[in-house]
Amino acid sequence: MRRVTREVVYREHSRFNAPALTVQPGEVFVAETELCSGSWLRSIHDRWSPEKSHGPNPTVVVAVEGAQPGQMLAVNIHSIVPDEIGYTGFAAGATPYLNWVRHADAGISTRTLAIRNGLVEWSDSLKLPIKPMIGTLGTAPAQEVFTNAWPGRHGGNMDAQEVTAGATIYLPVNVPGALLHIGDVHAIQGDGEINGAGGIECRSEVTLSVEVLPKPARMAWPRIVDATHITAVGCARPAEDAFRIAVEQLIYWMADAYGFNEIDAHLLLGQVMEARCTQFVDPLFTYLAKIRHEYLPAGLRL
Repeated sequence: MRRVTREVVYREHSRFNAPALTVQPGEVFVAETELCSGSWLRSIHDRWSPEKSHGPNPTVVVAVEGAQPGQMLAVNIHSIVPDEIGYTGFAAGATPYLNWVRHADAGISTRTLAIRNGLVEWSDSLKLPIKPMIGTLGTAPAQEVFTNAWPGRHGGNMDAQEVTAGATIYLPVNVPGALLHIGDVHAIQGDGEINGAGGIECRSEVTLSVEVLPKPARMAWPRIVDATHITAVGCARPAEDAFRIAVEQLIYWMADAYGFNEIDAHLLLGQVMEARCTQFVDPLFTYLAKIRHEYLPAGLRL
């Protein structure tokens, strides 16, 4: 199995980034991801500081043979294996929606933690089961250059827990080879990503494969499919706009792929839709709108 190492990383999604590896559609490969703030974390005794940070969210870049603009990638996540140490933290003023943090004279608060036997060792008495996810997964935009802090139509720094093992992430192809950017793994993350420094930020080894497919006409934002749900993604500020995008995209998906009348899809979602904001800290907020497979005609459709 071929592997892309974290020796060469980029801090923006760009068509100018040279891929470290070109894979064939369907080929299974391993990507070594770097820590969101760079290579400083080497010991359980290390603590983050602004001077150490070499972020945001360094990514490795992989090209996909034959991928052409106008198509989409189906990125299959087979496994995510976190490193043995990670960290989390926040800075006063970095989360302005929390008044006590905004006004606190708290400076920077961080915690470095061991990750062992499938658990984050939060304290002697509290162990958190890991739920690894890829925070930053996207393709190169056609013209723009986006910092890796930015989520959008290309994917990028969505920080959605659904981007995890067993899921397939659908992303647009904007440039030849697609240039898939991979990084910013969290061993676990709560909704809202309220710490700013993610959940438990860590390095990882991610096993992936990628297919190249026709892109649906009204797929304007990333999509996620897993064993239980189809999920539409929206990124915007304010959060209401991100929510609106995600709901609209889910209605289009149900209409175009599953044969729903848009009004009927809207009415059904009013009863069974699940939705939440996965992060409030990036330049654009990420909202997910999802529906369980059991409420849809049998068989996955795109």
